[in-house]
Amino acid sequence: MPSDRPAIRPDIVVTGTGVISPAGLGAARLWEAMAAGKTFFDHPGGDGASSGLPWPTAVVDTSEITWPEGRSWADASKYANQSARWAVAVARQALAQAGITGEREDVRGGTIMAVASSGDELSDVIPQLASKYRGDARPLAKFLHDEVPDYSYIRGIPSQLGQFVSMASGFRGSNVAAYGEAAAGGAGALALAGRLLETGELDRVLVVGVGAPLTVTGMAAFDQDEPLGTRATTGAGPFDAERSGTLAGQGAAAVLLERADVAAGPALARFLGCEVLAAADLPTAAGLAVDAVLAGADAGPTVWWAHGAGSARLDRVEADTVLPRTGSLPVTGSKGTIGNAFECSALIDTALAVESLTRAELPPVGLLNRPDPALPGLDPVLGAPRPLPPPATLLLTALNQGAEATAAGALLLATAHGKAHA
Repeated sequence: MPSDRPAIRPDIVVTGTGVISPAGLGAARLWEAMAAGKTFFDHPGGDGASSGLPWPTAVVDTSEITWPEGRSWADASKYANQSARWAVAVARQALAQAGITGEREDVRGGTIMAVASSGDELSDVIPQLASKYRGDARPLAKFLHDEVPDYSYIRGIPSQLGQFVSMASGFRGSNVAAYGEAAAGGAGALALAGRLLETGELDRVLVVGVGAPLTVTGMAAFDQDEPLGTRATTGAGPFDAERSGTLAGQGAAAVLLERADVAAGPALARFLGCEVLAAADLPTAAGLAVDAVLAGADAGPTVWWAHGAGSARLDRVEADTVLPRTGSLPVTGSKGTIGNAFECSALIDTALAVESLTRAELPPVGLLNRPDPALPGLDPVLGAPRPLPPPATLLLTALNQGAEATAAGALLLATAHGKAHA
């Protein structure tokens, strides 16, 4: 079957990132917090985000997040919820870093949103449905028709968040929403951005994701599917022998991808490929995604930024997927520092990975004390950042959360001056 991709793949670079996290604004602040061994969980002893909840959460301080000035923005603020404000803030960070102040006539720009029900128009409908359907005997189509008669409408509405981001960027191209409740959603948005750039439909794409604070209903739904972590102390981090579940987080991130020949600013990293795939089970999906991105690379990765859920099951799936394909690599992950921001966690990790490539250092894994001996070959970064001999090629992996999840993603980045393709 003929491919719809060009014969010669264009050189794609990352020129800007933006992050809102419990560490504050910007990828640099979060990276430095990881390097210093800081964590940001509100009740590290396990008291939960509020009375009666057992799940510690890494919470964003909203006092630093500002809204643009001007009459049009003042009018728009009437319709902007918290997720919209976070989306605009990270978009503006990425655009400022890339030196972009608006759309050029000769450069086509577009936006892609990685959003979930908790951060956009779907509110907490999807977690409620997911929880209720677990014990329901009706076929899914019948269940949705009975419980939510306008379900097809709900699934079809465009992202309002994307409209605010388009307003911030001035890009007049695609405004696409990629809905997803877990990390592979953010990776899926990056994969779609890569396709739009490869095919020549767009010259630059701003990918934005928001992992809004989870509602009690949302946390309960996730916990019912696969238990969340109930302690955020040393030894509860990803890949630790004593880990007991994913820790919850929140945040937002933006990644600006451009064709190198039209990039406004210097490249921070080279984007070598991204794939998100679903299969019969999560291990199969993860293996296919990693194989897909590695197949297009000149050489294997030299470093690994893991999803690192902190779940005993998911960490094993990830290690069993990556290590046989790459051998032992220095590995890190962010979820022991800021928790899992779910649909935008892959975007936060991408921004951190870009920061690592520019610094030529990999920060340590938060809350990791004793690497699990049941994961042989794992080489986690512990205690202090580890130097990365340049040029480095970084493999990033993202897994959907949940006992029955069947989607996974993989991303390959390289230092800006490194060779990307033959």
